[in-house]
Amino acid sequence: MEFHERLKQLRKEKKMTQAALAKNLTYGATAISNYESGHNQPSISDLKKIASIFNVSLDYLLGVNEIRRPYEPDKKSDDYEILIEYFSKLDDRGKKELLLYIQWLSSRSEDAFSDPYANDTTFQNSSLQVAQKPEEFKL
Repeated sequence: MEFHERLKQLRKEKKMTQAALAKNLTYGATAISNYESGHNQPSISDLKKIASIFNVSLDYLLGVNEIRRPYEPDKKSDDYEILIEYFSKLDDRGKKELLLYIQWLSSRSEDAFSDPYANDTTFQNSSLQVAQKPEEFKL
């Protein structure tokens, strides 16, 4: 499959119009039409942007292979998806704080892996307190 066919396929999979994709790329509406018809080709920097919008590799976008995301695991747990969703909503400072918290959690000893929310004193005395218990979070 060639780039122009792949672009059209990805855009339709995402239920995105040509105009919406053009707006994301700060293009005129006809640019995407020209790409999809094979009349024009985007620059390398624009190819990177398009691949990012559709969350695919450049090789997949260009039709080199059929592997959409070669460096990501095929199956992700629901917890992973929720974590990614929350992480994407954070500002840079929040992302740094979360990464530090994850590092702290990873460094704890095995006996510390009991539920910190089961006992209020354990929760309250944690060096990294959380504002609410997990069941209180809503997406």
